[in-house]
Amino acid sequence: MAYVLVEEEGNLGVAISPKETTPNGVVSLFAMMRFYAEKFFALTKALIALEAVCHVKNRQESQNVVGAQLRAQIYANVGVFAVQCKTMGLPNSAQKCARIHGGMDRQKDQVTYQDCGSWLKDLRERVEDELHSLYFLQLTNKEADLYEQSPKQWESAINRFPKIRIDVEESAKCFALHRFAACLFHILLVAEFGVIEVAKLFEVQGDKPGWGALDRLQRIHEKKWSDKTTFEQQHSELLGKILPLMLSTKNEWRHKISHVDNKLEWVDTDFSPDVAERIVSATLGFMLCLASDLPGRAA
Repeated sequence: MAYVLVEEEGNLGVAISPKETTPNGVVSLFAMMRFYAEKFFALTKALIALEAVCHVKNRQESQNVVGAQLRAQIYANVGVFAVQCKTMGLPNSAQKCARIHGGMDRQKDQVTYQDCGSWLKDLRERVEDELHSLYFLQLTNKEADLYEQSPKQWESAINRFPKIRIDVEESAKCFALHRFAACLFHILLVAEFGVIEVAKLFEVQGDKPGWGALDRLQRIHEKKWSDKTTFEQQHSELLGKILPLMLSTKNEWRHKISHVDNKLEWVDTDFSPDVAERIVSATLGFMLCLASDLPGRAA
């Protein structure tokens, strides 16, 4: 099981769901959960302190029954801790919390320091054992923003072309997790969507819409003015503006990916963050231009 911790005030964390629920080894980004690491740590410390108090009181007090105030404190802390254990995917620890509550409910004001000390010791050891099955990944504040929120600079493009939202958001999440090849898989789907929309406008999308239309668009742009149709002349300025953006996007990945039969074939998936960021930026510029300048005919 894996968790992703966010490095920020309050130590907000993001946790990936258990790998046991994904037998093929693929964990959906949508399946990620959130937990408050600082709160979990504070609650753990509080329970350890209460365990120590119970052990000391058991040795010192002639009356071994736990007082009402301490009993209420233990009950409340165990209840909150149970919620945290469930959130983090620690089912055995959560079950132990439920057993402690059950014991305290049955014994009521006859709960002893020995009982509570033993219960809390068992809970601590169970948590320690379960935590050995977890590993943690850390996110910076900037990475957390990418992971948590749809990138604001994409807002106008997403408003114009709602279909790209999922891939824009997934690309950002993958970048935040340093999965740069996955980031580019999603962002190139966005760029390809833009190429298809331009091809629709000029009616050159072909039987297999995609990057193959870029060559046809370039041939339109390179035509003599007299050879262009009235429609092509009317939108010549627009094509001249967006064609370099499309080519720039393609040029950023052409050494890593080959384009055969209108399909992208990955030659090398070892992308650096700088390369990934350049491709994302080029695609962003292209899609923002389309959002503001592409006529409604292509919608």
